[in-house]
Amino acid sequence: MPNAQKNSDVALNLPMGVTLSIGEVLFTVAIAALVKLISGDISVFMILFFRYFFCIPLLLLTALLQRGKAAFRIVSRTNLGIRSAMGLGSFGCLFAALQTIDLSKMTALLQTIPVFVTLLAPFLLGETVGWRRRIAVAIGFIGVVLIIDPSTGNWLNRGVLLGLASPFFGALMLLSLRRLGQTDHPSTTALWYNIIGAAVFFGVSVSLDIAWPETADILLLLCLIGVMSSFQQFFLAHSYKLAPASVLAPLRYLSVPFGVGASVVFFDEILTPSFFIGTTILISASFFILKRTQKIQAKS
Repeated sequence: MPNAQKNSDVALNLPMGVTLSIGEVLFTVAIAALVKLISGDISVFMILFFRYFFCIPLLLLTALLQRGKAAFRIVSRTNLGIRSAMGLGSFGCLFAALQTIDLSKMTALLQTIPVFVTLLAPFLLGETVGWRRRIAVAIGFIGVVLIIDPSTGNWLNRGVLLGLASPFFGALMLLSLRRLGQTDHPSTTALWYNIIGAAVFFGVSVSLDIAWPETADILLLLCLIGVMSSFQQFFLAHSYKLAPASVLAPLRYLSVPFGVGASVVFFDEILTPSFFIGTTILISASFFILKRTQKIQAKS
């Protein structure tokens, strides 16, 4: 009995899991801020190449330690392709949106992922969504409308459309991961996803004759984005091994105050009452969806 308790303590380390989860959120906001900082100086395709390329070393090491010779073995190549396409679409839209949209607004719009997952799950996975979560989805989109604020001029612009497309593709990626997780190891799928991402955006950059970074400062920031992205993924994966999802899921919303703080301090963004009201509504709806989903899963 004492040995069993000891093993349980090793497997479930709540303080470390929470620490890694908060660290992952901080990395996410920091990466977005760096992308916005340099997006006017270098092509988004080049930024994406560096982001994926420098993720590979840490993920390769993790896959080799966990799976050995099977580190690259994939069972469902079709699902891996779908997961990769959705992931590339989500990050591509995110990085492109940050060229024109405020960091605070982009951070808030990313909280629509649970809303989109709930909206799409019945069609793609055949899951049943009750009336409570359907109402929460509708309320969540009311929050989105307030965040983008149609009363302002030029509100429906390229940045807003890309800012909404990013969480939409992110939701599709999460739904595809549910299927992929039934057949393949997460460390292997993450490794292949980043290899595919690096190859795709390297090919795009070469075919479009996009200039490589010309200054040491830009090159350093690109490398930093890639390295931070690898730790962001590592922290995300391992936090869920050390703490329950019910504890970690609400911590994702810390990205909003972190993002707002960074947007005000580093980019002098002006926040409106509509933004705060819409963000509060959206986060409340997303939180309700997460808790309701967890409750239903626990019953089943």
